[in-house]
Amino acid sequence: MALPIIKSAFPKRRYQFGEFLLVVLGEIESGDNISYHFLLGVIPDGANAPELFISAEKYLSSQAEEGVYQMRIIADKMSQTLNQSNRWYHLDEFVDDALTVVAKLLNLVDEEPVLLW
Repeated sequence: MALPIIKSAFPKRRYQFGEFLLVVLGEIESGDNISYHFLLGVIPDGANAPELFISAEKYLSSQAEEGVYQMRIIADKMSQTLNQSNRWYHLDEFVDDALTVVAKLLNLVDEEPVLLW
């Protein structure tokens, strides 16, 4: 699995979270045939592009009662689906859950995300 291929997207929010800049994207046109609803990109201090993403993707399945969206962790050589939920249709709920995932993944237990815009 590779990082998402983003043809176009609109930034919705930016956060500083410890030594990381987080960018939340919406209205995403992808080049990898995945229907991303939102992406949260994690950019390490000094880097120019995200090295890790948390996604909310439209989930088309016969199991739609479990949730229309799935959340995945996406890194350069790995991808892991976390869960499905209808919550991630809403930006605030996606961001809340994605920030929790990022805090755990990057061990940012003593840090608080700061909304930049």
